[in-house]
This record gives sequence, structure tokens and C-alpha cells, in this order.
Amino acid sequence: MPHYTSEAIILSASDFMESDRIVHALTREQGLVCAIAKGAHKSRRRFPGALEPFSEVLMHVHRGRGSGLQRIEQARLLNAHMPLRQDIHLMGYACVLLEIAKENLGQQDPAPEVYACLKNALDGLSGSTRWFNLWCTSLMDMLRHIGYGLRPDSFAPAGMQEGLASSLSVGPEARSFMERAPGLTGEVLSRISLSARAKTEITLFLLDVCSRVTPRPLSTAVFLAKLLDLDMKQ
Repeated sequence: MPHYTSEAIILSASDFMESDRIVHALTREQGLVCAIAKGAHKSRRRFPGALEPFSEVLMHVHRGRGSGLQRIEQARLLNAHMPLRQDIHLMGYACVLLEIAKENLGQQDPAPEVYACLKNALDGLSGSTRWFNLWCTSLMDMLRHIGYGLRPDSFAPAGMQEGLASSLSVGPEARSFMERAPGLTGEVLSRISLSARAKTEITLFLLDVCSRVTPRPLSTAVFLAKLLDLDMKQ
């Protein structure tokens, strides 16, 4: 199958040479792909503002021999998730979701559950007033689908070495929410009000877990912690 078309979420994009872009995207059918968009800066017809992080797009891709760099022939923007680009705090939280997917999924290894989870999270963060609740459950779900489920008894990532479990503690409110949240519907989640302290404890705990399940330091976790003035070493 040298050519294929797939819905995708852009995880990262960087300039290459004068007019090209290197893109990492999570596709619905093909999983994580790394591809080059030739002439991305020159062709508004083939790439009309589509190759930016957070964007949900329909990509037409050429796959050459082997499993190396693919080529994006065209990308049509489906949802730019503009609210995430206009609020630095929303952006910070959303970036953690993107990097978790990019750093933990294998190239061209389909992960439909992670794709659905990420799409739902970006849609919700773009349009929900209580987006924090959705961010928390989405990140927990993504970790579970990737293979790092959180045990309710200790909130230590299941399957990890014992010494890698988070040493951060959470209070009763935060613990109760994390225990119940994965089984709740979006409508119920939107009605739950968390205190500022509980949000801080949950954020610190999940960022600490994320930093332990990635093969290298999670830059977005460090960025979000600095943005929120949180001490991840406490």
C-alpha cells in the first residue's frame, strides 16, 4: 500500500531546509508516523495551515519502501483546536498528552484506543469550562492503553519496577477523584468541581508519573510545572 489516506492528529512539526516540514502524527489507522511535507511553506493549496501541533487533519501519505520517513502529499484541516493555541495554560496541559503519545508509541503500530482518547481530550479541552477533569481522565486512560495503568490502591503505575512508582502523595479529595473518574461519563465529569489544592496534587502526581514512563525526560511536563510554579521534586 504505497499510498494511504488517514485522519491524524499532529503531535509535533519542525522546519526542514527552506520550505519543508518534518511532522510526527498519530493516525487513526496507521498509528504513529514520521513524515516529510515537501514545500509545506510554499503550497497553501496542499497544506492550508494544517501541519501544526494539535491540528486534526486528513492526510494523504506516500509510503516508500521500508519503514523510514514517509511523504505527506496533502493535508486537509479538520479541526485546528484554536482555543488551545490562545491559552498558554490549556496549551501546556494539552502538550503533555501529545508528548506522551509521541514518546511511548511505536512507529506504524496502530493504537486506535490512544487515538480516540487523544481526539476526545483535544475536543474537550477546546470547548469545556471544566477541562481539567477531562485532561486528568484522558491522561490516565492514555497511560492505561499504552501499558501503564494506575493502581487505585497506591497510584503506582502497574507493571513498572517498584522503585519507579511515584513518591508524591495526594489528599483525600484528589485520591477520590482519580479512583472514580475513569468510570465516569463526560457529562458527570463536567459537573464535578475540584478545589485548587486537589488540582495541584493531581497535576503534580500525573506529571511525576509521566516523567517516569518516558524513555527520556518529558519536556512538556517540565514546561507545565514551570508555568504553574510547581515543584516536581517535592
